[in-house]
Amino acid sequence: MDLKRLKYFCKVVEEGSISQAARQLNMAQPPLSKRIHELEAELNVSLFVRTAKRIEPTEAGYYLYKKACEIFRLINDTSRETISIANKENKVLNIGLSHLFQCYFKPLFLELHRRHPDVILNISVSDSSHLEQSLNDGLIDIALIQKPYHRKGFDCLAFNPVRLVAVVNQALLPEKPEGPFPYLDVGRWPLLLLHRARDPGTYESLLDHFRKGGVDPDVIMHVTQPGVIMDLLESGLEAATLLPSSEVDGDRLQHCHIIDVFPSPQVFFPAMVKMSATPYMQEQLEIIQDGYPLTPSEPPGEEIGWEGCADAVLPTSAENQTR
Repeated sequence: MDLKRLKYFCKVVEEGSISQAARQLNMAQPPLSKRIHELEAELNVSLFVRTAKRIEPTEAGYYLYKKACEIFRLINDTSRETISIANKENKVLNIGLSHLFQCYFKPLFLELHRRHPDVILNISVSDSSHLEQSLNDGLIDIALIQKPYHRKGFDCLAFNPVRLVAVVNQALLPEKPEGPFPYLDVGRWPLLLLHRARDPGTYESLLDHFRKGGVDPDVIMHVTQPGVIMDLLESGLEAATLLPSSEVDGDRLQHCHIIDVFPSPQVFFPAMVKMSATPYMQEQLEIIQDGYPLTPSEPPGEEIGWEGCADAVLPTSAENQTR
């Protein structure tokens, strides 16, 4: 079986469209369609069915996709480990971190380094949608991001949602309210909202909550990083935003109020995401099994588990060694 054909097939499954996959692969659509037909002819099976808006893998196609992911991951791991052995390098964990949860996951990196000082953490900070693509491309081992909207091919360890807060420039709200502020009233101010590069995310969820309440908010800026939003508000921009509480440091804000809202939509869902075919990372699992995150947004004792896999529980060390 030709590995290049298999790679093309996987990209079509992930994009749900031959034309979109062709753009991602920087090739024309007809040659890509031809390679898919050749693969189907080689196996003598149909790998896709067409729906109104996209193409979906058949049962056989999805099985092939899962196995292909395992093959490519094994190839990448073998190459990386061979180089590591040759160079006698320390173990490297390639981790993608979303701008959305930089502060939320900071204790995880500190604890990883404390427990495993010999492990090199290679951390890439980017938009959640870019990190999902990096997972698919095998550039990172794991992503710490907003729980994916489309989880096909991913295993997702979802933590409890992080509380939503409003950050408001004091020119709009001179006095901080004593209690929670009405969520819909926040939508009557100019807004700066987080917006990922592609696919639905927190932005769409927040707007949906406003519109269901009869409010059509005035969004004046789309920004990918919470820190940039707060810097703009602190610099005098008369607007408001809605952010995960983990990313807002009240001690650094002199010209803004941080307020709770009511009702408070559950929008921000931090998650540890990996490809289904990727082995578990025991270094991180040990910390999570010990109760991470022990923060106000995650009370001790709450259960968390892998979603999108057949057995949605954290594996033991012995189980992990067999995967």
